[in-house]
Amino acid sequence: MTGRAVPTAIAFRSLNDEPAGSALAGIFARYWPAYQRWMRRANPPTEVRGADQIRAHMPELLPVYERLLEVFGGGDEIASFLSLYNPPRVVRGCSQIVIDDDGPVLLRSYDHHPALLDDLVLRSNWTGQSAIVMADCLWGALDGVNEQGLAIALAFGGRDAEGPGFAAPLLTRYVLETCATVDDAKDALARVPVYMPYTFVVADAAGAFVTAYTGPDAPARFVTRRASTNHQSTVDWPAYCQHTQSVERLEKLESLMAEPASVSDAVDSFLRPPLWRSDYTLASGTLYVAEYRPIARTMTLHWPGRQELFTLDDFEERAFTVDLPQSTT
Repeated sequence: MTGRAVPTAIAFRSLNDEPAGSALAGIFARYWPAYQRWMRRANPPTEVRGADQIRAHMPELLPVYERLLEVFGGGDEIASFLSLYNPPRVVRGCSQIVIDDDGPVLLRSYDHHPALLDDLVLRSNWTGQSAIVMADCLWGALDGVNEQGLAIALAFGGRDAEGPGFAAPLLTRYVLETCATVDDAKDALARVPVYMPYTFVVADAAGAFVTAYTGPDAPARFVTRRASTNHQSTVDWPAYCQHTQSVERLEKLESLMAEPASVSDAVDSFLRPPLWRSDYTLASGTLYVAEYRPIARTMTLHWPGRQELFTLDDFEERAFTVDLPQSTT
C-alpha cells in the first residue's frame, strides 16, 4: 500500500503557460509541499548539480529551467527538483499502441496512484515550439504532442535498475521542445541519460513510429513495435510484471493489431480490463487514456463514459472533474 488516501475523483485543469511560468507560478505553492517531501526521499545529494547536467545534455531547456527557478522562488531544493536529475524512484504502469486511422494515432493508458498525478493539461510555447502535454513534476510531460505533429508517451521499463540520469518526464518534454520527427526523437533518446529503465513510444505526422527501450545500464534500443507495456521484450522483473499484468496487457494490445481494430474499438478496449485497471490503493489504477493524433495535433482524454478534447491550435483553458470507477466490467 502507498499509505496515501485514495481519491475517488480527479479535478483536472487545463492551462496555457506562455511565457514560461505565467500560469505555473499560480499553482506551484500548492504542488511544492508534496514534491518537496518526495525529493527528500532521494539518495544523499552529491556534488553533481542538475543544472550542469541540463546544460551538458539538454541545453535548449536551460533558459526555461532558469526562468521557472526564478518564478518559483529559487533555492537549492527547488533547483534540484526542477532538474529532475537522480530523483527518487518512481514505478508506474502504462499501455501504449500506435494504430492507423487516416494517419497515425498514439493511444496510451497511464496507471498510478491518483494522489500522485499533477491533474494538469498544459499548453506551452517555451522554446519556439508549442506543445500540449499531460504534465508531471510541473514542467515535465508524461505524454504529449507538439506543433510539428510529433507525439510521445513514456512507460516504466520493467527492470530493477538505477543510475545517473534524468527522470523520463523531462526527457519527454525535451523531445517535444526540440524534435520534429521520429528520427529527431531517436537521436535525443539515445543521447540523454535516464536514471531508470523507461520505454518511449514516438509517432510523427508522416506516419513513422518507434518504440525506444532506454535505461541507465545499457544503450538505447529502437524497435518498430506498435505495442508496448511495462517490460522491454523480456520479463526481467517477474514480481512487478505480475502485479501490473504487463504480459496480459501486451497480449491484449497485440490482439487489437491482429483484428485490426478501429480507433473507437481500441479506445473501448483501453477502457476495459485488462488495459483499464482499478488497483488505485496499490498505485496501479488507470488515471486516464490519451489519444494523440499527430496530423491534427490533438489530445483526447478518455474515461469510461467521458472524454475531453484539446487542440493545439485552439486550446481552451477549463476545469473538469472525473470520477474514477472503482471496478470495471
